[in-house]
Parts: sequence; C-alpha cells; structure tokens
Amino acid sequence: MAKILYGVAGEGFGHSSRSELTGRYLIDAGHDVVFAASHKSFNYLRQLFNSRVKPVHGLRFYYHDGRVDPFRTVLQNLSSYRKGREINQCLFSEIAQEFRPDLVISDFEPFSAWWAWRNRVPCISIDHEHLLTCCAVETERALWKERTMAQIVTRGYHTFADAYIVLNFFKVPVKNRSASLVPPVVRNAVLQTHIRYGEHILVYSTDSGDLIKKRLFDILSRCVEYRFYIYGFDLAEERGNCLFKKTSTKFFLNDLASCRAMVATAGFSLLSECIHFRKPMLLMPVRDQYEQAVNAYYVHKLRMGQRINILTVEVLRSFLDQIEIFSFNHPSIVFPDNAEYFRTLNHIFHKLGVSTL
Repeated sequence: MAKILYGVAGEGFGHSSRSELTGRYLIDAGHDVVFAASHKSFNYLRQLFNSRVKPVHGLRFYYHDGRVDPFRTVLQNLSSYRKGREINQCLFSEIAQEFRPDLVISDFEPFSAWWAWRNRVPCISIDHEHLLTCCAVETERALWKERTMAQIVTRGYHTFADAYIVLNFFKVPVKNRSASLVPPVVRNAVLQTHIRYGEHILVYSTDSGDLIKKRLFDILSRCVEYRFYIYGFDLAEERGNCLFKKTSTKFFLNDLASCRAMVATAGFSLLSECIHFRKPMLLMPVRDQYEQAVNAYYVHKLRMGQRINILTVEVLRSFLDQIEIFSFNHPSIVFPDNAEYFRTLNHIFHKLGVSTL
C-alpha cells in the first residue's frame, strides 16, 4: 500500500468534508495517509484524524460587504508570508525525511502540490475549482475579467498534476486529457439523512458582518408569511418570523433536508447537498468569485433554482411564490454519486502505478 500526503485547502467546508470522506476510504483500504491542512480544515480534520493532520500555512480570502476584498486579501497574505514560509519549510522537510510519500493528493492546496512537482512525486488534484481550466464552461460574457483572473489563480494553485479529478454537478465538455469529470460527493451523514419537506426556508450567509445581518433581517422580516431559519452568524435568537441559529453541522443538515427551499451563496459543497436533497435554490454568488458565478449560472440554466445579484423583498417573494416551477429533471444534471467518484479514484491510482485500493 502507498504512503500518501494529502493537502487540504483551509477555505470553505467542502474541501475538508470531501477530504475526510476520501481520507477515511484510503486509510480503510490500508494506505498510510498524512494530511497537510490549514485554517478551518486543520481544525476540522485534526478532531477526526489526530496526529495524522499536520499544519500547513495556507492562503486565505478576506470578505467585506458580501464580496472578496482583494486589497485586504493580498495584504494579509503578504504579511503572513515569512512566518508561513517557515512553517511550510519545517513541514515538508519532515515529510521528505521521515514520511517519504509515494503520492500527493491536493484538494486545492498549492504548497503540497508544488512540493510534489519539485520532488517528482506523482500528484492527483481533486477539487471543483479546476473545472475552470480543465473544462469548457458557459457564463455571461460580461464576466470575462473575473474568468481570466480565476483561471490564472487556479493554474497557479497547480498546473503540473499527473491527473485531475474534477467534481461537478452538470455535464460539460472536458478539454484536458489528464482530467476526469466525476459527480459530486457528499458526506455519509448526508446520505443517512432522510429527505423531508417542511415549511421553513433555510438561509445561509458566508458573511457574518453586522451590516449584512441587518440587511438580511430587514428583507426576511417583511415576508411574514414565511418562516426563515438563518445560519452563518453563530447567533441563537428569534425575531418574529426569523430564527437565527448557532453554528451546527448536525442541525444545519437536518434543517436543509427538511426545508422548502434554500437561500445562499453558490459554494459547490452546499449546492451538492441541495441537489442531493432536491431543494430549490435562490443563489446570490459572492461577488468577484467566478467559480460561484459559474455554479449559479448552471443552477439557473438547469431550472434547479434562480440566480440573483442583489437580494430584495420583491426578488425573494417572486422566488418563493414560484418554488413549484423548479425541478431536478434536466438530463444535464449530475447528482452526487460517491461510488462513481471512488471508481474513478481507483482507476487513476492504477494508471499512476500506485498500489490499487
């Protein structure tokens, strides 16, 4: 069996949850896996895999008023560069001398992928982001600047992987011979949760600022005929028809499985779970995040929901009044399929000459 270094990006829950699922599969198959994770992913995976999880300095995005703040993002990452470089040098020196991996897997974690390239260790990239460089996707022409920047950033995260496993929820042409397009994967907890159809509308905000909270409440509170469960502010408080809930993976999942519809940004992991539960979506992509713009565009195109630029009372009422028109019957929809994902992973292991699972 193989020794595997598994790099995990620290931004967003999707990277860590997908890596948990894949990592357990590899460990159960007898492989020796060490994770290199940053920020939220490190904290999440460390609780599950203990000393197998090592800290790597990762890049971060910073948000302001519902959008990526490019100036603060660059400034904060530059200010932490020296300390981060020391952390990564120590980590990869230890990895090279003591662990000596046969294979590197990168879930949008650039430093482990670059280390693999420099040390001529085979590398598999597993993520959704490489959809932007490995596949031919559609979006509005007006987003050409965002598309160009996103492609540059994605290529910078790793261009030299031996194989790319690109997870996606819609059929699209693949233009890279090293890439395999596979269905989304969802956590075992998702698969074990029964789909129900209650009356509440689930709302999730990635921006937890007070200004966003005030704007959101002002809109939701005017739709008094609907009940809203709101996550993202780590707040337990009931105000009229709005119930703010503390951060909880378990309760959020139950509320998602039983809601009438979802109002959120357009992150891939949450979309995958909405598609699994067949929940109509009102999506407002984070501004300046091209990946989310692509996700929302295809949700709208495939009639699983509606994409918007700004949430208003009128937009929200229009969506909620016509929930019944959305469906999950379009032939281009790709539903989560963990078994197909693992079949592809096994096939790529075999092609790279790594011990099969």
